[in-house]
Formats: sequence, structure tokens, C-alpha cells
Amino acid sequence: MKIDLSQLDTEPLAFDERLSLEPERLGGGTIASPVAVRLEGEVRASGGVYTVLGRCRAEGALACVRCLEPVAWSADESFSVEYRRAADGGGDSEVGLEEDELEVSFLDGDQLDLEELAVEQVLLALPMRTLCAEDCAGLCPRRGANRNRPAARRGQPEPAP
Repeated sequence: MKIDLSQLDTEPLAFDERLSLEPERLGGGTIASPVAVRLEGEVRASGGVYTVLGRCRAEGALACVRCLEPVAWSADESFSVEYRRAADGGGDSEVGLEEDELEVSFLDGDQLDLEELAVEQVLLALPMRTLCAEDCAGLCPRRGANRNRPAARRGQPEPAP
């Protein structure tokens, strides 16, 4: 869903959007399933600056970094994002940013894409690494079997005393 910012007047515009993001849309990697997202909040305009205040709830499955088994994951985060229109700099020219612009996103046109906002918020909420358990044994380097399962442990040599 896209919000037409040219129609935004002095009153905030509320949104409540549910969507599903495919793992590829989130960069693949450790994302093991589509991520269900609920994005709700409001957009406020003030002097050419658009502030989006809201909440992002997401849930899906991530892959354990040691054994690759899916691990249930969820997040419930509040956010505040400031948008400004990109300055007309004549196309591909480089423009320096001021100190107060480092925390700002820039719009290309008159629409705010809520799916892009959801992708950004989910990526920010993802953990650095995911483990199914602190003592996860990982994969067997020879056979690739999950060493957390009894059948995989039977094929390994006994450790030396």
C-alpha cells in the first residue's frame, strides 16, 4: 500500500496494514519463512517534513546459525521515521548531507510505500544471530546431519577420555 502525501493536510493520516514479506524480500539469509507483518501508525506533515510514528509487529521463522533448523521469531517495535523530499539536484549528482539529515529518509515522489517501510523495520528488528538453543551442537562436518538429533550423534566416534 502507498500513501499519497500530496493529499495530506494538517490532520494526521492513520494507517493499519497487514502484509507478508517473502524471505527474498528481506535478503534471504537466515529468514526461513515468510514474515507476517502488521504495520500501524500515522503520518504527519509539517513544513515539507513527513513524520511517521507507528508500531511494527512481525513474526516468522529464522534459521538457527548452527544447525539451520527453523526457530520461531517475533518482534513488536515502535518506530519514528522522518522523511523529506529529495532535493532536485539534476539527476545523478552527489549532494552532501548536513548533520541533521543523517537520521532522515528521502522520498522520491509524492508517495510513501508502506511495504518498503515494513521491510526496513523488520530488518532493524532482526537479531544479529539466531540459535535454537544455547547448547546447539550444529551440523556434522562430515555428513551434514543435525547433531542435536540422537540418530546423528550415533554415527560419531566417541570422544577420547
